[in-house]
Amino acid sequence: MGKALMVGGASTTALASGDEINLFGYNAKTTTEANTQVQATEGATFSNLGFRVISGGSGTNTLQFRDAGANGNQVVAFAGTGSGEDATNTDILTAADLFNLAYTDTGTDSTCAWQKCNVTFASGHGNFHGAANFGGVVYDVASETRYLPLGGGLTADGVTDENWVGFKIRGYTTMEAFQVRVTANARTNNSVFKNRINLGDGTGSITFATGETGLKVVTGLADAITAGQVVNCSLTLDTGVQDLTVCLTNGTFKSTTMKSELWAQSLGLARAASATPNYICVAGNIQSLTALTEANARIKVGFAATVSNLRCYLSANTYSVNGTLKLFKNGSAVLTTDITLLGGAGWYENTVDTVTINDTDELSFEFNGGTTGSITIRSVGATLRPPDVTGYGGLHHITCGIGDTGVAVVPQTLHTIEQGIAA
Repeated sequence: MGKALMVGGASTTALASGDEINLFGYNAKTTTEANTQVQATEGATFSNLGFRVISGGSGTNTLQFRDAGANGNQVVAFAGTGSGEDATNTDILTAADLFNLAYTDTGTDSTCAWQKCNVTFASGHGNFHGAANFGGVVYDVASETRYLPLGGGLTADGVTDENWVGFKIRGYTTMEAFQVRVTANARTNNSVFKNRINLGDGTGSITFATGETGLKVVTGLADAITAGQVVNCSLTLDTGVQDLTVCLTNGTFKSTTMKSELWAQSLGLARAASATPNYICVAGNIQSLTALTEANARIKVGFAATVSNLRCYLSANTYSVNGTLKLFKNGSAVLTTDITLLGGAGWYENTVDTVTINDTDELSFEFNGGTTGSITIRSVGATLRPPDVTGYGGLHHITCGIGDTGVAVVPQTLHTIEQGIAA
């Protein structure tokens, strides 16, 4: 148990009253709630729902948590630009409940930097990560396997280079569930989705037979993930070029070490070398490098943690001098990963430095530098770990008097310590 952070957002797409979205990366919205619903494959508590409006929103802007097609307890409402959060209410879901977010307003459309929420699993520690185009994108490449992300947005036909959509895991130890939603299917044969770990198939397989649509979920996978392995998913189409329309992919991840990931992905954003910094959110879809100031990109994580392994995957890097990826905490740089000049495609990661945050600290990512050349950004992230995974402030042994002797007591729960008892 313990909180993790979920983030949605499309910083260049304005939300209109009646739009439906969810708490992970997306690059298109919808007014059809079913297209945005994801199954909570674990019992979970959602808390601290919030969002930030950066333009528009002339009336009252309302973001509502939805549980199984009905209003949940969490709701955030404010007028104009700025941020709001529901710090009071929670939504407790049982396994198999569907969840999403509904947006309404009484004025102009709102361009939002992000939507966010904390999630706490009822058993174990983990998070839900997904990628979406809630309007749906078409896959119709015959007799071929293509690769899709589990973070950020979705693009038509996926990609042929799996590295472009993989995210390197440092915190999770298993992938527990996998789900896909299809909104239209003109295929005349099977369309097969699989979860992928370390560029190989996991045990999760989802088949949409001819004409099948809807949400399909596989649970109980327990597919092991070793630190440093990448995760994503694949789609294999049989013969024929008929359309299959997909609106989301999603995975459930758990960690035996109480870690979780900040996980942001893009469909391939090029950044020309420049001394002018660019700021993005620490999770969700990276839709633009220029839409957000640092103040608009930053998000309150909602729990104390140690942040490590600041990293990015670049599918191209022709910088003539080193560039940088930085983690910002409350507006100041606290971690740096060097983007080595002429480093080409690959992962760039700081495996040494860490920084601690509290539950009110706000984080963002910054790209800067390079002089000449460019990079193409695919994935950006970092790993979160509570400062004390026992929940006991680092205290492990207590010497207590029992009668006339002292014994060392190791706490077996987070809440109970046996005190000295006189004989």
